[in-house]
Amino acid sequence: MPQTILGLDVGQSTIKAVLFTRNGLTGGRVLAAETVNINTCGGIEPALKILAENKSFQNASCCICLPTTDIMFRQVSLPFSDDNKIRKTLPFELEPLLPFAVSEIVADYLKVHAGGLLVAATTKKAIQDWITLVESKLGEVSAIDVSAAGLTAAMLTKKDVKAGGVLLDIGASSTTAVFYENGAIVQLRSLAIGGHLMTAALAADMSGEISSAELAKISADYSAAGTKVAALCSRFCLELKNTVEFMKLNGILQNNLAAITLTGGGSLFLPLKKELASYFALPAETLDLARFKQIEIEGNLREKYSPQIMNNALAAALRIFNGKSSFNFRQGEFAAKNVLINLKGQARRAAVVAGIIILLAIVNLFLGYSIQSQRQSNIKKQISQIFKKNLPEAQAMVDPVQQLKTKLAENKKTFGIYEGARDIPVVDLLKEISSLIATSNNTVITDFSYENSAVLIKGQASNVDDASAIKNELAHSKYFKDVAMGSTSLSKQGTKVDFDLRIELR
Repeated sequence: MPQTILGLDVGQSTIKAVLFTRNGLTGGRVLAAETVNINTCGGIEPALKILAENKSFQNASCCICLPTTDIMFRQVSLPFSDDNKIRKTLPFELEPLLPFAVSEIVADYLKVHAGGLLVAATTKKAIQDWITLVESKLGEVSAIDVSAAGLTAAMLTKKDVKAGGVLLDIGASSTTAVFYENGAIVQLRSLAIGGHLMTAALAADMSGEISSAELAKISADYSAAGTKVAALCSRFCLELKNTVEFMKLNGILQNNLAAITLTGGGSLFLPLKKELASYFALPAETLDLARFKQIEIEGNLREKYSPQIMNNALAAALRIFNGKSSFNFRQGEFAAKNVLINLKGQARRAAVVAGIIILLAIVNLFLGYSIQSQRQSNIKKQISQIFKKNLPEAQAMVDPVQQLKTKLAENKKTFGIYEGARDIPVVDLLKEISSLIATSNNTVITDFSYENSAVLIKGQASNVDDASAIKNELAHSKYFKDVAMGSTSLSKQGTKVDFDLRIELR
């Protein structure tokens, strides 16, 4: 049964929503997507109310991604790796590191190298407010993650685990940099450069209005980067480099960046992309999570669906299927009581379904082999009966086709039988057919019947094209007036194509 999740990406000025449905164990489809401006609506609650007007979003289980500006990140080291011990010890480690009492916060962590932990924390009040607000407008909240972290976790499912790099989520007012190494997120940092500054720099270089520069930025309708844009891009790269060097000095990163991935509205700004590639001597790739995960987009959404804008919301929807791959503040006293999708239950169900599928495949293979063996035995018996009936004087059946062919040739020569256009010997038809079909064509004739002026052939070919090629080749016979293709279907094994041919003789 398809399982549907609504991913909500909460930004500083917009909320992005993506409704995703998963079919089977892998794959899925984006059913709906929408962006709502928080400022235009008058706040977060009115924005959620507008989203709730979309019937597709109503009563859907939700996964929320909060902006990194609302989250506190800390590095913690503990001498053990047991999760139960970490949960009990973590509040005492965080107490001197946070501006709130431990009783007022909810925290989650990701394990990094050398026994370190990357801890994300926020206030309990904020989490409770989000749960109450979203569940009053849309549906039950299944998980609460951190924007960009969830997207990076989704990206790392297919990334080289030995590589290290950074995902740059370029928003309107700032950029979130998510650093990863050895297949795990190791740190999140915020850079005070975003799309607004890029637009302002472009407007200064163009000597135009901000609105015109924004349109030019989105459509990439501008000349080469001017001095203001170049200076801003250079400053961005310098801040990123200094951040990398700082983390290397503190042992958070072990190596230099090996990959740069861009997302967010600012990722469309070509001068920044080129400057990053030049500055770090690395290709700056723009992420399209839907294509990366081979997820289909509803036809009516394809023209207006912007991957760079919707990546985080789609990652939020996918997060519920990925298990513990990023943060989740829906835990402890906030743990979901009636989550639509129980991950452990889903895993058990998936294991049961997979076991049933494997069992059915084995049974099908066994039955198919038994049927083929029985069919082969019956064919051998029929061949033996036909051979004994038509060639009773033979001492042994060695090569029945060749023996019968020799006998028929002798009879034809002796008695002149089967002469005439429509009285063609079967062996001559078989010879004609075998000579016309290319030896490279891996085809098996499973049934042959000849009555009056019609020949019916059943066989198996590697694919439909090979079956069509056989039909075309037989049409060149001097004996055949018309060759027509009958039904075609996949064989029981699923690797061959069964086909029927009807041939009318001249």
